[in-house]
Amino acid sequence: MNTQQPTIVILGAGRIGRGFVADLFDAAGYRLVLVDQSAELVAALRAAGRYSVVCAENAERRHDHVITGYDAYTTGHRDDIARAVATADLLAVAVFPGDFGAVAHNLLSGLAQRREKRPDATLDILLCANLCHAATHFRDALDAAATEEMRAYLDDRVGLVESLVMRMVADPPAAEREREPLLVWTNGLAQFPVDGSAFRGPLPDVPGLRSVNDMRAEETRKLYTYNMCHAALAYLGSLRGHDLTVDCLADPWVRAEAEAALDEISRALQAEYGFAPDEMARWNAGVIAQTDNPTLGDRVARHGADPRRKLKRSDRLVGPALLARTHGIPPVYLARAIAAAFRFRNPDDPGAVYVRERVAAIGLPAAVAEVCELTSEEDALQALICEAYETF
Repeated sequence: MNTQQPTIVILGAGRIGRGFVADLFDAAGYRLVLVDQSAELVAALRAAGRYSVVCAENAERRHDHVITGYDAYTTGHRDDIARAVATADLLAVAVFPGDFGAVAHNLLSGLAQRREKRPDATLDILLCANLCHAATHFRDALDAAATEEMRAYLDDRVGLVESLVMRMVADPPAAEREREPLLVWTNGLAQFPVDGSAFRGPLPDVPGLRSVNDMRAEETRKLYTYNMCHAALAYLGSLRGHDLTVDCLADPWVRAEAEAALDEISRALQAEYGFAPDEMARWNAGVIAQTDNPTLGDRVARHGADPRRKLKRSDRLVGPALLARTHGIPPVYLARAIAAAFRFRNPDDPGAVYVRERVAAIGLPAAVAEVCELTSEEDALQALICEAYETF
């Protein structure tokens, strides 16, 4: 029996990599290897030798997990990363999808060493990106960088495991950040659903990590409920002048609008994936409870950031509205949330500026069709959005 401490290499030492993945695996006894492109962050991690993850469930319940004993490398430490990848028990990728290509390229040397020295050993890579079909995108990035011989090895021995990051991570209070610049401020939620069928090796023994059978259903439910609700609260709350997400929930009008949108998509998800009504009711209660956390200090500016991306056809607002229409559910309140996104003002947010400029340049109906990627067959949804926009 192998009694050595298992190792996980985490590509991306930002909020999710450092404040969620590292937190769970450190608590489970794993040795951590953190890799990030920021030389400043890596230097700070090395100099401090420790950092804290705050798990603030609410104002009364807070737990600080201090993480020590990790290794930290920049993406320029190629030899160190290669050695770590060649010997690791598990990898995790916690970067924006746009960085998949750079990460895949950075992994190849270590994967080649692993293939040479441990040809029969399997390796699983947890993909912690807020992206549907993340495994397909990351496989494409690996294939583009690898030789044909390496591609055969990757197909045979390397599992790409999609996951859902349920934990909320927010900006820490200024006093806390000044006390410890590396601190990560979270709600402490430890749920970590993963695609059990994608593992080449055994499922890691990590509390909170849960194997699911239908990852597409779970991904869609998370994006269309949690992310949709956060966006709806932000955009509708912005109309009322709110700055904090909890203030949006405390506003009866904003809360009622967001909960009505949540009800529309919940009925659509039940019809599409067979979720039971009582299960969805518990899930929705969890969405509201996890969001209504004053200790996080989450802001409208963060949850509403980049409406250009969040208004895309497959994303958290238009996607639910289209799914509701598929099942004969009029997306009245989802359309109102979308309309509020078109009115979102933040001069420091390029995505918000772009959306408003398109409305000014080509008119609201054309901008809605363009930004939301709607077809002529979806004129009814376009009309709902435009009608709500005018009422606001």
